[in-house]
Amino acid sequence: MSFKAGRLFAGALVVSLIIQMQIAVNGDAARRTKIAFTSSRDGNTEIYVMDGDGRNRRRVTVDPAADFRPAWSPDGRKIAFVSNRTNRNKHIKQIWVIDAYGKNPIRLTDGLGDSNPDWSPDGTKILYDAHLDPERHIGDDGITVMDADGNNKRLLTEEGAHPSWSPDGKHIVYAHGQIYVMDADGRNSEQLTHDVGFKRMPSWSPDGRRIAYESEDRIWVMDSDGKNQRRLTNISGDKHPTWSPQSDAIAFHSYGRGDGRGIYLVDVTNGAVNVMQHAPRFWDGQPDWLYPGDLAVSPEGSRITIWGRLKNIPSSLR
Repeated sequence: MSFKAGRLFAGALVVSLIIQMQIAVNGDAARRTKIAFTSSRDGNTEIYVMDGDGRNRRRVTVDPAADFRPAWSPDGRKIAFVSNRTNRNKHIKQIWVIDAYGKNPIRLTDGLGDSNPDWSPDGTKILYDAHLDPERHIGDDGITVMDADGNNKRLLTEEGAHPSWSPDGKHIVYAHGQIYVMDADGRNSEQLTHDVGFKRMPSWSPDGRRIAYESEDRIWVMDSDGKNQRRLTNISGDKHPTWSPQSDAIAFHSYGRGDGRGIYLVDVTNGAVNVMQHAPRFWDGQPDWLYPGDLAVSPEGSRITIWGRLKNIPSSLR
């Protein structure tokens, strides 16, 4: 074998090994990625968990009350959620936390309409909407922060809802008709969006570069400073965005796709939409994505794709 041929063979072998390693990494990512979500598939609204490829679905909460809006702790050991367990009035709800495998539910708040929990990146604190008046969309207490055990509650802003931490824990993005960002102590609020559409549910990407949000029942994305706003989905009824760990995709739930309601994924780069959970006879929604381990951020210039088993949707339905 000539020297040149040997180099070509060695190069081909290296490429083959890289491809095999990437396949292994992708498979490991799909197994280790977890998505918590809300479902009524068993006749009651409960919290479920599934793998990032939509497999291995399991139920976490079992209670006659309504359990919804799950939020992973950063270490994946606990899930915060909202429930009306202490009062079956659908408007009276508090923040609870439970082990990821369904043990030890603990109530953290005692408000009339507490909702939308979000863990700090270090897992020591939880943001939430504290509502004194459950009949109002935005209550008198606004956005509150507490320790992860429910102690030391402190009001950050009276105007706002749907808070989301920045990955470094220094800022909080939230909604109040428009999208705003403030320091983690509630100071220096800045408005990021200024158009006429009503904005909800902002979600900060794990790489810190972008923010996803709802507007006009569709999923939008923008840079973290408010620039380059663009609509990702075109079907009315797309809600509740949550980022993939690699910041290259967004999971959301939809009321307007196909013959039922379910959970979908949209590629941030090209807008391609994929089905994760399709629910024609019940409701799946409010996804929250977790990716524990050292592969949470893909290396610069590469992508870890975990959609291999998902069904692509024609462009006409995106």
